[in-house]
Amino acid sequence: MAYTAVILILRINGKRSLSKLNAFDFIVTVALGSILASTVLSKSAKILEGIFAFAALLLLQFIVSKTSAHWQRFAKFVRSEPKLLLRDGKFLDEALVNERFTRDEVIAEIRKEGHGRYEDIAAVVLESDGSLSVLADGPCDSLTVLGPVNQPGGET
Repeated sequence: MAYTAVILILRINGKRSLSKLNAFDFIVTVALGSILASTVLSKSAKILEGIFAFAALLLLQFIVSKTSAHWQRFAKFVRSEPKLLLRDGKFLDEALVNERFTRDEVIAEIRKEGHGRYEDIAAVVLESDGSLSVLADGPCDSLTVLGPVNQPGGET
């Protein structure tokens, strides 16, 4: 019964519940798993209480995501901003240190994307969900998709 309720609630909540996770969504997902486990495994937890807790947590996630979509300040508070790690073939060492990434990790992602030289890459962005985006179309200043990306030196 609890499993069926979880599937039903996730379907109602939409694809966001199952997408790549930013920090807030990850916390919600872990909490949902904990609630499901407690409901299924505990003899003292009632199924209806677990379903209510599950629905309440997903409602909170829905409210936070809707509020983030409408208010930029709230979105910045809840989610991390994307960060530029490589610009016009040059590593941004301060950004790498701040985000705890190595050059080798960035180079590996560039290879995965099918590129042979990091010097030819316009930008590598650490996205809010922790994934890396490799942009080969350059130069970096001409890339309109970098508008919201946090860049060293206060450039955005």
